[in-house]
Amino acid sequence: MDKILNSEIVRAFDKEAGVVFLGNSLSHWFAAVILLVAIYFLLKFAFRKICIQIEKISKKTRTNIDDVLVGALKKSGFWFFAAIALFFSARVLNLGEYSFVPLKILTLTTFFQIGIWVSVVFNGVLKNWSEKNNQNPTQNAAVAILRWLGKFFIWAVILLLTLDNLGVKVVSLLAGLGVGGIAVALAVQKILGDLFASISIMLDKPFEIGDYITVGGVSGTVESIGVKTTRIRSATGEQIVVANSDLLDSRVSNFKRMKERRITFGIGVTYQTTRENLNAIVEIVKGIIAEQENTRFDRGHLKGFGASSIDYEFVFWITKPDYLTYMDMQQKINLSIIDVFDRKKIDFAYPTQTLFVSNAPAV
Repeated sequence: MDKILNSEIVRAFDKEAGVVFLGNSLSHWFAAVILLVAIYFLLKFAFRKICIQIEKISKKTRTNIDDVLVGALKKSGFWFFAAIALFFSARVLNLGEYSFVPLKILTLTTFFQIGIWVSVVFNGVLKNWSEKNNQNPTQNAAVAILRWLGKFFIWAVILLLTLDNLGVKVVSLLAGLGVGGIAVALAVQKILGDLFASISIMLDKPFEIGDYITVGGVSGTVESIGVKTTRIRSATGEQIVVANSDLLDSRVSNFKRMKERRITFGIGVTYQTTRENLNAIVEIVKGIIAEQENTRFDRGHLKGFGASSIDYEFVFWITKPDYLTYMDMQQKINLSIIDVFDRKKIDFAYPTQTLFVSNAPAV
């Protein structure tokens, strides 16, 4: 390329005498401008054709990665092509001590263009991931945090590369920033803890918007997950605001993710109940539970003897974990037990005391 520029084009213009400007004749400057414009439009045309072909190929694939890459390529700035054209067109000029300037401009613009490409790719990948794994729009705050942190890291690296290329001592600069960063981090460590906790909640998903959870003695439905706090609507109506870092430090019970609900309940009958009825109680309750929809009987046993009752314990499962469904089902079972016990003359026990009086003569 250098041989072509220095031999073919320059010789054509060297035949003409011209005014010298900044060490170069007007013919050289004219050749440089012509080359600049020609290379610029040639690069733009070739790049546009390449993007069109890549876009056609990306439409035939199922993955979104190639679409993201095409979007990144479309963000190529005109100044990037102009810097490339300037670098090659300047080879026909004798810039002397300033001969490094075109390369320096190309290097800096390349750094900036790479920053734009990487940012677009990062945003596209993060957006695709968020759409696939995060159906709750209110969790976009955490996605915005990730996007901001990603952009900050990308452009911090670009800035450091640029400063290093300009001759700045980056190592000394990083050392100074490191000390200041430690001081700032110590001052805002609680805020940063909640910030990264919000990101952890989004990535790990221990709960989502609309889930009914219990954490640290607080129970309710999750209304929103913010950058610093999570807001929970309790069963009694008030809104409870909990720091995200406190949520991650506690054990969270997520009731919405229950596949089945295990129910344990007990029945107490009087000691006057006949042996026949005592033997039949387990089968009676088992039959009542089996008749209900979405239930699965587990076990039933005569558990023990209380102060005023013979106690039974029963366990069954409801295949629909919704709390309202559970309460409706328990109510139907209880009413059915009352009806059957009433027909069979089985009495429920309640706290009583029986006094036995002896007829033996006093001594």
